[in-house]
Amino acid sequence: MASRLGWSGAAILASMLVATAARADPTAADRETARTLMDQGHVLQDKGDLKEALKHFKAADDIMHVPTTAVPVAKLQVALGLLVEARDTLASSMRRTPEKAADPQPFKDARSEGERLDASLAGRVPGLTITVKGAVEGEKPALAIDGLDVPAAALGLPRAVNPGHHVLVAKTATAEGRQEFDIREGEQRQAEITLESTGAPAVQPPRRTPETPGSSRPSHSPSLVTWVGVGLGGAGVIAGSVTGLMAISKTPGLTSECANHVCGPTAHSALASANTLATVSDVAFAAAGVGAALAVISLVVGHEPSTEPPADPPAAGPAAHLWVGLGAVALRGRF
Repeated sequence: MASRLGWSGAAILASMLVATAARADPTAADRETARTLMDQGHVLQDKGDLKEALKHFKAADDIMHVPTTAVPVAKLQVALGLLVEARDTLASSMRRTPEKAADPQPFKDARSEGERLDASLAGRVPGLTITVKGAVEGEKPALAIDGLDVPAAALGLPRAVNPGHHVLVAKTATAEGRQEFDIREGEQRQAEITLESTGAPAVQPPRRTPETPGSSRPSHSPSLVTWVGVGLGGAGVIAGSVTGLMAISKTPGLTSECANHVCGPTAHSALASANTLATVSDVAFAAAGVGAALAVISLVVGHEPSTEPPADPPAAGPAAHLWVGLGAVALRGRF
């Protein structure tokens, strides 16, 4: 462990020299932080806490971006089975820090170690070729491996994955497929997933709020009360008109027989009949007004809508019959 810490310190010192010569960044505080993180990562690695050690190594590499910090990250990723990530770490490091003749020896050693590690990983990274069945022609399913999206362009072509257990999911608007599989180091595998219809989302009809008693809107269509009012009004107009005309027809004779409003014995019966007819006419017209008002009010106020099918209309509408006799008038009708 002591020798490892010493090598780590020398590597960081070399990276500081090169970084200082090449650029003003990172600062002295950054370099000291990176050295501390690498030392802590080695301690965690010796204790078997590889995931936590990897966090420290990656933090140091994010600060320094040199081979002496990138290679330990890649080696620990390999130990955790993250072969794809390890190759990416090495490739990124090589692009960032191309080899130079003036590089310190720790840089050269780290770069050589990284190249050997990358060459050994080339044949160890598994490949997965995904094919999807059941998709509608022209529809590209959305793919995901372990919850991470896979570009649609990768469909049908080998895709690098880490060895181990994986969950493959494919989805379209109306179908979905899922498959779990295990793949070993270096294995080239075909993964076929079949989509099964999930059913198009049903269009739900708009829900109607049940109406409580008394909460329904009133109907303003003619009701029985309306027709009663219409019949009463019509009969009243007819009766009032007829009796009024009859009373008026007796007026000329009474005028001649009742000079100065004094009638003789022979005119008393005619006068009484005329007065009766006039009274009946007034009452009939008053009844007509009540019927008309009743019909109008029933239409304005409305009534509860009927839940029963409408009854057959009556054979005949409202009818009224007027009977007039000597000194008497009678009204008969159907409303």
